[in-house]
Amino acid sequence: MGVASDTYAELTREQYDNWLETYYPVQKQYLEATQSGELLNEQLGRVDEHYQEGTQASQTGTNNRMARYGVQAEEGQHDGLRTSLAQVASKNALRDHEKDRAMNALSGATTQAMEQMEDV
Repeated sequence: MGVASDTYAELTREQYDNWLETYYPVQKQYLEATQSGELLNEQLGRVDEHYQEGTQASQTGTNNRMARYGVQAEEGQHDGLRTSLAQVASKNALRDHEKDRAMNALSGATTQAMEQMEDV
């Protein structure tokens, strides 16, 4: 072969080796995280935590407002149901989002997904 084709082949091999050492481990880690459900489980745990904190804060705020008027807040029959339904809706939305993220990773649309993973 000629000098130009040998040089081009060498450059191509160097670029591939660089990609293999630099980017492939990150890509592999990302694919494993999206396929194992690890990211989803972390997010689902945070949903429970945030809903408990939010419910307590809301209840405290309601009690404080009602105390200003000298009355006590009564728990409605459906308060727990509303909270549970909102929590389930959030978890379902997370599951849908995780499914989309996993499909994007498998299809090669990983640029946006990789940025999202950095935020997590």
